[in-house]
Amino acid sequence: MKKYMMILFALFVGLAMISCSDDSVSIIELPEEEEPEGFIYSINFDVEGGGTFTFSVDMDGATIEGEDLPDGFEGDVFEFDPDNHEVFIAGSMVGWPQPGTERSLRLTRAGSNGGTVPAGNAEFKFFIVFDGMDFEANDGWSYGEWEGNPNRSTEVTSGGTFSSDWGDQPEVEEPSGDFPETLYLAGSFQEASGYGSDWSPSEGPQIPSTDTGIYDGYVFFAEDGFEFKLVKGDDWGDGDFGGADGELTDGGDNIQSGDAGYKRVFVNAVDMTYSLTNTVWGIIGDATPNGWDASTEMEFDAETKTWSITVDLEDGEMKFRANDDWDINVGDNDGDGTLQNDGSNIPVDAGNYTITLDLNGTEWTYSVEAN
Repeated sequence: MKKYMMILFALFVGLAMISCSDDSVSIIELPEEEEPEGFIYSINFDVEGGGTFTFSVDMDGATIEGEDLPDGFEGDVFEFDPDNHEVFIAGSMVGWPQPGTERSLRLTRAGSNGGTVPAGNAEFKFFIVFDGMDFEANDGWSYGEWEGNPNRSTEVTSGGTFSSDWGDQPEVEEPSGDFPETLYLAGSFQEASGYGSDWSPSEGPQIPSTDTGIYDGYVFFAEDGFEFKLVKGDDWGDGDFGGADGELTDGGDNIQSGDAGYKRVFVNAVDMTYSLTNTVWGIIGDATPNGWDASTEMEFDAETKTWSITVDLEDGEMKFRANDDWDINVGDNDGDGTLQNDGSNIPVDAGNYTITLDLNGTEWTYSVEAN
C-alpha cells in the first residue's frame, strides 16, 4: 500500500510540474480593437474642476478647395482620405500647437483623449495631417478647414460637446456702429517716449483698424506708470475711450500703461475690451540661425522705435514673431514689404543681411538688406 501511495505522489508532482512549465502555457492573443466605421472623428478633454468636454467633426466628403488650398498644391481639390489622412485639433485651450506635432491632439473614430483643458471660451479649428509633412516648415498649418479667420469658438464646460461638419464655416455677424479707421493714443507718456507733447492726440501714435471695430498696433512706453486714452481721431472733440482692467468705456478713466516696454495695444471696440502686451521681437524660420525651433532676438532702437538685426541667413524662409511664441507673429502675404498678422513666410537667399522691422503707424513694414 505504501508503495502505491509513493507512485501516486510521484505522478501528482510530475503533472504539477508539467502544468507549470512555461512551454505548456497557452497565450491567447486578443485581436486589436478596430476603429468603428463612419466619418465622425472625436476627442475628449478633461475639464479643470471635473467632467469632460467632447469635440467632434464629420469628415464625410471633406475637401479643401479654391483659396483655402495651400500654396504649391497641384490640383483644384484636396480630398480627405481616411486610410492615409489624420484629423487634428488646434486651439487656444491647448496653446495652439502646430497640428500633427502633438499626437495627443489627434481625433479618432473611436474617440481619443487629449488631456486636461480649462473651462471657458475656446477658439479652435480642425486640420488634416498626413505623412510627408515638413513640420519644421510649418506644413501642419497648411490643410485647415479654411484660410484665416474666423476661428471656431465654443464654451468649454463640464459635460459639454461641440460637433460640426468639416469646413462648416461659422458666419460672422458684421458689427454695427460708427468705428473710426484709426485710434490715436494721447497721454503722459508722449514726451518721454518720443511722441511729441503730452496729451496731444495729433502727435500721438496711431493704432490702425485691422477689421471693423478691431484695432491693433504698437506703442513704446519709455518708463513705468504712464496714463493715456484712446482718442477716436486726432482731436479731443472726436471723443475717446478710457477704462481699466481690460474693459473700455466711452470717455472713461485714464488707462494705466503699466511697466515700460514696446507694447502691443489691441482694442476690440465691439466688445469694449483692450489689452496691453509687452513684446520682444525676433526672426524665425529655416533661413535663420535657430531654424523653426526658436526665435533669434532682434535689438530695439528707442529713437526710431524699430527692431533690427544683422545676421547670416541660409536659403529658405523666415518671418517675425514676438516673445519667442506663435501667439503674436507677422509675415508678408503679398511679397510687397508690408506685414500682416499670421502672414506668409518670407523667402530669402543665403547671405549676410541687416533686417529691420517697423511696426509703427498704420502700415507695418520690414526690410532685408544685403551687406
